[in-house]
Amino acid sequence: MHEKKSCDVQIWRASTGHIGHARWRELTSYLDLAERSQAFKFRQEVDRKAYVLAHGLRRLALSAMLDVAPSKLAFRSDKNGKPQLVEPAHQRLYFSHSHTRHGALFVASTDVAVGIDAESVGTEPLDVELLRPFLVCPELIAGKKNGAEASFYRYWTALEAFSKAVGTGLSSSHPRLLFVPDARGDWNVQFDAPHSLEMAALANQAVVMRVNAPVGCVASLAIIRPPACPAEISLPMLSGEKVPLVIHEKELTADFAVMRRK
Repeated sequence: MHEKKSCDVQIWRASTGHIGHARWRELTSYLDLAERSQAFKFRQEVDRKAYVLAHGLRRLALSAMLDVAPSKLAFRSDKNGKPQLVEPAHQRLYFSHSHTRHGALFVASTDVAVGIDAESVGTEPLDVELLRPFLVCPELIAGKKNGAEASFYRYWTALEAFSKAVGTGLSSSHPRLLFVPDARGDWNVQFDAPHSLEMAALANQAVVMRVNAPVGCVASLAIIRPPACPAEISLPMLSGEKVPLVIHEKELTADFAVMRRK
């Protein structure tokens, strides 16, 4: 068996304010009929642009990865609403995206299941009670004010990213999650009560980390080594394996050039 040298994850980022008028038309042209119809349901232009940017960025990123024209990609959603690539068919491609009015993030990997979430900071009143049905975070629920906003958004984006990576969506009927810091400052995942063997295994294979976000946002990335994933690409922080996790960050510029950095 060929030994893989690294576990690779690509993160693409774009800011709403960096896209010129002509580029918005181009992004919209990449979308299919269902996506365009959804975009024009938004009453406010800022929300419409955020949607177009997120879905256009997804198409641009996958186009670059798979060498297929952006408009030729076809998607569907599974029973939980998780997007799947239909055309071209790809047996092991994991991806996720998120957007706010400030910008969009897209993540993809052929090695590990991924989920990503971004939230705009300070745009709405902070309500830590939103976390209670889903998370065990006593220091925040108890009302500690020091760093409460930053902690809330890190918890919330971590929760959303994990639920996207496992493909279940948020549900208060599930046992609550507990995020446990590791030596790197990332979070391992546990449940506060017994869960299905499948979900317990996924949590045991998960790590959630902060990632760079568009200005004005906080973002988290969840990575889960799928059961079918060969042992040699297990994440070092999850299994003790020495194969490194490499995150390739790419930022879409105003002229749709791509700035790359690891």
